[in-house]
Amino acid sequence: MVVKVTEKNIQREVYSCRQPVLVEFYEPWCPKCAMMEDVLRDFSETHREIKVCQINAGREIQLTDQYGIEKVPAFVAFRGGRPVGAVVGAVSSRILLELCSADG
Repeated sequence: MVVKVTEKNIQREVYSCRQPVLVEFYEPWCPKCAMMEDVLRDFSETHREIKVCQINAGREIQLTDQYGIEKVPAFVAFRGGRPVGAVVGAVSSRILLELCSADG
């Protein structure tokens, strides 16, 4: 399951989460973001130990700026409520797993 995150629920869904969290910053008009939809959904089903979230970069400007997101899709991995790594672009599930497994 992929959870939609906003400024209102990021504390609960990402910062306070005990498990690793993968957040995708996306835009609805972005072709590469659309390409990543199935990859992200499959990733969330295969790796249930990692919480998967999405942030609409165009609507959540403050969060987008806070994490220095300039291009989408962008993925940020969190552990213990803190970012531990990031990657930009259409990437494989393997890359997403490596990102979430990084020591930061």
